[in-house]
Amino acid sequence: MSTIKRRNTLILATLVTAGMAVTAGCAPSTDSPTSPGSDGSTTAAGADVITYRVATIEGVGTPMNDGFNRFVEEVEQCSAGRLVGTNFPAGQLGGFVDLIDGNRTGTYEITSGGFDVEGELAPSLSALSLGYVFEDEDHVERVIAEMLPEMSDMLEETTGATIIGMGEDGWRWTFSSRPVETIDDLQGLKIRVPEANIPLGLWNALGAAPTPVPFTEMYNALETGVIEGGESALAQIEANAFWEPAPYLNNTKHWFNIKPVRANADWFNSLDGELQNCLTTAGDSVFTEVRATSRAIEAETVEELQAEGVTVFDEPADLDEWKARSATFDAQYFSTHPEAEAFINDVKSLASN
Repeated sequence: MSTIKRRNTLILATLVTAGMAVTAGCAPSTDSPTSPGSDGSTTAAGADVITYRVATIEGVGTPMNDGFNRFVEEVEQCSAGRLVGTNFPAGQLGGFVDLIDGNRTGTYEITSGGFDVEGELAPSLSALSLGYVFEDEDHVERVIAEMLPEMSDMLEETTGATIIGMGEDGWRWTFSSRPVETIDDLQGLKIRVPEANIPLGLWNALGAAPTPVPFTEMYNALETGVIEGGESALAQIEANAFWEPAPYLNNTKHWFNIKPVRANADWFNSLDGELQNCLTTAGDSVFTEVRATSRAIEAETVEELQAEGVTVFDEPADLDEWKARSATFDAQYFSTHPEAEAFINDVKSLASN
């Protein structure tokens, strides 16, 4: 068994065991008086138990999904068993668009997803998925520290979701069934994108042939030739084994995907202040750690993929050309969304140079 597959199998076994332990730990003590909760559940203190679902496409074994497992545990501990969540990763409850829409309408209380999905609902936030917005990880941290409250307000006003933590997938890498070292190699490549305007526009500007495919169908689309490549974070590429049908990776760094942990605002605002604090405190502490973990394991993941026979290119040899072509789409986007240009200028002003 390969190193990657063996590690993910062990992680899955650990998660199952941990889940059983958490379930056992949630049972009411027979030594304390109990009373029924609103859904028939009880706590030792007799308070109603509120249940919620975390529904994501995060792969098992990724830093984001490991974070959600810890998040659920910490919230339950903080709330003394009043707020009990169940984590459903890897698209168990639906595809990415379905989960985002379900979170906005209240079907799923918590999910995760980058800002590329906001579309015309929040064009300024969507602009964070334009090419080459972030300079480096320090730039990302400054933006989160200084602009997260503004981002959360914008998201709630436009989509009905509020941000309770900020995770990340980190730098996006391209993966393909044929080598892509330069912009010329990219021309005409059928690359998977989500069905969103900015990814479609960006990859068109770069000269690829962007092809919308649901994330959960990407592996099959690669195997059957519907697409020839895609782009994602290393952790997702590893966890979903996209490297098997597409064994060429390039660290194009076209997008640093900060990934808000989204709570349905109506549900969040219906909770008392103590429970809200449990969610935001756990969200901040856990997903700050997730960001650090995501960055720390990148080099290790690259080595593991290379050991599997994957060819890894550090970055395009003509990166400046990628940035120049990306900028042509930026100008097009800003011509119809001037407020987004002002917002992105604020973001870029926090870079070190």
